[in-house]
Amino acid sequence: MLSRVAENLFWLGRYLERAENIARMARVEHEVSLESGQEIWHSLVSTTASNQLFWNNLAESPDLTHSEFLIFSMDNPASLRSTLVRARELARGLREHISREVWEEINALYLYLALRKQYIASDIHEFCTETQRRTQTILGLYDNTVLRDEGREWFRCGMYLERADMTSRIIDAKYHILLPGGDSIGGPFDRFQWMAVLRSASAREAYRRMGNNEVDGLLVAELLVFSQEFPRSLAFCVQALLRHFQQATVLTPRRRRAAAERGVTLLHLDIGARDMEQLIEDGLHEFIDFFQQRLIDIDRAITDDIFRAEPGAGQSQRMATMDSG
Repeated sequence: MLSRVAENLFWLGRYLERAENIARMARVEHEVSLESGQEIWHSLVSTTASNQLFWNNLAESPDLTHSEFLIFSMDNPASLRSTLVRARELARGLREHISREVWEEINALYLYLALRKQYIASDIHEFCTETQRRTQTILGLYDNTVLRDEGREWFRCGMYLERADMTSRIIDAKYHILLPGGDSIGGPFDRFQWMAVLRSASAREAYRRMGNNEVDGLLVAELLVFSQEFPRSLAFCVQALLRHFQQATVLTPRRRRAAAERGVTLLHLDIGARDMEQLIEDGLHEFIDFFQQRLIDIDRAITDDIFRAEPGAGQSQRMATMDSG
């Protein structure tokens, strides 16, 4: 498979997963705001690492709200609208590598978005619910209508890398950004926030089925970090990323896949060697920061050594070394 095609499938998986996550988190935030009377949209902007960009745009557009910036603004490359536009652009160029059903559903979602000429705050719940449903449909169609070949493995690599990143940001937004004062930890609002975290990660039912009746921050974090059964936990995503990467690079020269595979393998082993007690002792926020940096390093290694590697560069370098000897 051409490196360009593999890279585009990888990013299509990332963008679709990102859109589903943003839509879900925004829908939950809207519901939480209605239930509690308190808005914490700023935490979602921070979750997408767009805080500084928001303040830059606010200086030029004083009426800009966090919710509009997160959902509708084309000035925000991490907004739901920007993400879906880029996903559609990639899918249009990948029509030979995806099924007709997948393309038509992505295009229909794009047209649904295009009909909304302006941001309307009262439509947040309907828009995000519909977007989440449609992106989940696309992901399901992809798995059931596209060949399980190398392209599909790159698509899944992108999807799981993005999911791991977004889950880590959901945890960190609560633990570091929204953490209440010491007298509020374990209180009603703290439990309410952790319930919102579960909902943001589509983990509420899974948490209950594990026998947890009360919402406890440590138990929530443990589920989202270490669970081998929950598909959005960090441990599950890294393990899936490793599996799909190895399947995608069966025919890739070892020297080109080594750095990324080493990075994913070590991250997988590192999570498996920890428990929640050690994580809290060492610092959950510090772990999440380190985790996110390692995902960045893995993404860079995949891009530089596989997608953007020059054919024959390694061989030419070896020949030059032999000639100089």
